[in-house]
Amino acid sequence: MKNTLIQRFSRRLAYTVIEVLAAGAVVAVGTTAAVSLSASLMIQEEFTWRVAVVRNYEENMARLWQLGLSAAMVQNILPTRANNPLLAQQIYGTPAIQELGITGLDGDAAMTEVHVHVEVANVTAAVNIGSDPDPSAAAQVEGASQTLKVCRPIIR
Repeated sequence: MKNTLIQRFSRRLAYTVIEVLAAGAVVAVGTTAAVSLSASLMIQEEFTWRVAVVRNYEENMARLWQLGLSAAMVQNILPTRANNPLLAQQIYGTPAIQELGITGLDGDAAMTEVHVHVEVANVTAAVNIGSDPDPSAAAQVEGASQTLKVCRPIIR
């Protein structure tokens, strides 16, 4: 009698092969989805980091130019791709300042004697969106470049 009772309980507590396979398939699908999501997030974080580095470099160029330095002096002060491996991985090409010249802003009707002259420049940089951060030209892929239009007053 005891053997019969134990056999009944063991049949009720045991899992069938189909149940185990179904549970394994659900776990496998969930694990695959989690790994895929993790990889996608890592790639997105890498590209976001690259954009942040390039935009920061571009803004530093703009601020130095606004302080009164020439475009050539700004290029000499900031680190270059050749001297900085991090920049070589992040930046595509060479960021540049293109001086556009001088423009005048006239005052409105109440202030007809106010004339302001400002120098205008474009600061342009592009992000490397290649999947391999190797700084060689073959591995880099140009992302969308951003151009900042900056002005500085002429004080004379």
